[in-house]
Amino acid sequence: MEREEILIEAAALAAGQPGGTLATTHAEDGTPYVTFVLFHLRANGEVLFGSNARAQHARNVAATPEASFLIDNREVIRGDWTAFNRVVIEGRALEVPPGDPRREALLAELSGKNRMAAVFTDAGQLFCLRPRRLMLMKGFEAVRHTVEFQ
Repeated sequence: MEREEILIEAAALAAGQPGGTLATTHAEDGTPYVTFVLFHLRANGEVLFGSNARAQHARNVAATPEASFLIDNREVIRGDWTAFNRVVIEGRALEVPPGDPRREALLAELSGKNRMAAVFTDAGQLFCLRPRRLMLMKGFEAVRHTVEFQ
């Protein structure tokens, strides 16, 4: 698959999922931490998500911005394992702070995907996971369709 086709299929999968799994590193002791967050996958592979400032994953990102994000359609497993698709995005999560000129537009994108995500984020923190790598895995295919970013 070509780069654009991978990104289009990843975005289509993400559009049907309200949330995904964010993996970060515990700020306190360096152990792995995973949590479910509402999100929006942008066409360029960036992941937008919000958080309350006191949440563990917000503290983790502030300490160690390297993160991974999983998007999947696991609900299909009950009926057809071969239709189980997933996207993993590895990269660096950075806060888009109040006053950043991009914040309002990014918050509007997140709100367009999930209004509740934007409500929580507006009162808290907005993060943008900038991808280093995006991998699309489809059904039982052995291949990982990969996009590398600079």
